[in-house]
Amino acid sequence: MQKLLFASFESEDALKAVKHELTTATIAGFPREKILANEEKKEIRVITTAATEAEVRKILKEHHPREFREEEWKG
Repeated sequence: MQKLLFASFESEDALKAVKHELTTATIAGFPREKILANEEKKEIRVITTAATEAEVRKILKEHHPREFREEEWKG
C-alpha cells in the first residue's frame, strides 16, 4: 500500500531544505518522481511505500511543517 504524505511550510527556504534532503537522502529505492513540490504554495507531497514511509515522515517533520497529513494513495 502506498501513502501520500503532505506537508506545508511557512517559508520557501524550509520547502527547499525538505526537497533537498529528500532528494539526497539514502532511502533505498526512493524515486525522485515521487516528490511533488509546489513552491508557490510552499507545500510538498511525497508518495511513499511501507518501506520508505518512516524515513520520509521523519524528514518532513524535522522541518516543522505548518500542516502535516497523510492519506492512502490511489494513483
